[in-house]
Amino acid sequence: MDSRFLKKILTDHEIEIVNSSGSSDAALWSFWACKEAAYKVIKKYHHENSFVPRRWSVDISLQSAKHPAFSGAENNDCLINNIHQDTQTQASYIKGRVNIPGREAVYVGLFSHPAYVHCVGADSLSTLDYLRWGIDVFPHKEDGQKDNSSSFARQCLVRSLSGFLHIDSKDIKIRRIKTGAELQPPGVYICGKRSAIDISLSHDGRFIAYAFNETS
Repeated sequence: MDSRFLKKILTDHEIEIVNSSGSSDAALWSFWACKEAAYKVIKKYHHENSFVPRRWSVDISLQSAKHPAFSGAENNDCLINNIHQDTQTQASYIKGRVNIPGREAVYVGLFSHPAYVHCVGADSLSTLDYLRWGIDVFPHKEDGQKDNSSSFARQCLVRSLSGFLHIDSKDIKIRRIKTGAELQPPGVYICGKRSAIDISLSHDGRFIAYAFNETS
């Protein structure tokens, strides 16, 4: 792996874990997913906060020669997973936290699967037990067709919210508003009114992911 790249995004201890891991790519992207999830959490409350992953440390067990791999799958009845048929292998799940200098820690739930790494974050450990999440595979795109990954992610989230809230999906909209010149995180609007439901959307390659807090 490119040592210069690792030094930009990982702490020295994390680099040691990645280099000694039997699956260095999985370890690297697990660390990155945790830090990215933590940034999404703090960005909602501290818009001025910069993302400095090199200074953020992840306190979580990852597969490596020196640190035993997480061998079980922590069952969480509040979690749902809409993985496509070709990725139905059970994902392992482990909790941890991301330590950020000058800020309170962000707690994370990391899902590891042969096809992907997915992480959700929250401002408290208990909140992780009340997150609903889903992963789906973006449909095959025909030549010349536009990439509508963001739109597809919103559709998947709306479908999940509709089932959870028992309301028509037509009454649910995902919108982003501007404050000045900056777009704010997406929000859920029900029958035209902004709800308190906290959500997260992301997409990378052929995968899209979403999460929301069922206690909002």
